[in-house]
Amino acid sequence: MWRSTVITASDRIFPGLVYYNQEKQSWNAGNYIKSNLPLQMTLYFNVWLFPIWILIMLLGLNSKYYNLSVLHQFITITIYILIVVLECIRLYFGYVGNLSDKIPELACFWLISALLQFPLMGFILLDGNMLLFLVERVSTSMMILLVTMEIITGAIALKIIAECHSKKFYMAQLCGTAPKFN
Repeated sequence: MWRSTVITASDRIFPGLVYYNQEKQSWNAGNYIKSNLPLQMTLYFNVWLFPIWILIMLLGLNSKYYNLSVLHQFITITIYILIVVLECIRLYFGYVGNLSDKIPELACFWLISALLQFPLMGFILLDGNMLLFLVERVSTSMMILLVTMEIITGAIALKIIAECHSKKFYMAQLCGTAPKFN
């Protein structure tokens, strides 16, 4: 009597809550997002440092552009444009991949960081013909440090998220709720 009254009242307030589905419960048992806090922190700091870095590099480029050789003028402009475009794409993929628990976006973020962004930043810092000012060297060093930390924490986050997804998939197959592939 009392139980049926509570169930009826709760069903009117929260429709569909009373019905218990075993398959849905077993599938949702481990359905949570495994975002990585250190990666998110480095992404956050990178988002704030990136506009400052762009401003410093553009002001430095404005003052030293005509002192560079023609080849280094072309290389410098090309690298700066590549870095700005790649950094925007990379940060977007990092945020989406980490916060939404999406492996392809996080893997794309990690690959862009390790294979493109880090070597380009390293070239800017280590090439002697770029004629960097001290403030440019410091800001580029900070960006390289952040990219290095993002590469390390991104690899750890990828490993954790991949393990979590594989466990979810295994549990779904074990419970019989996974889609069958022919």
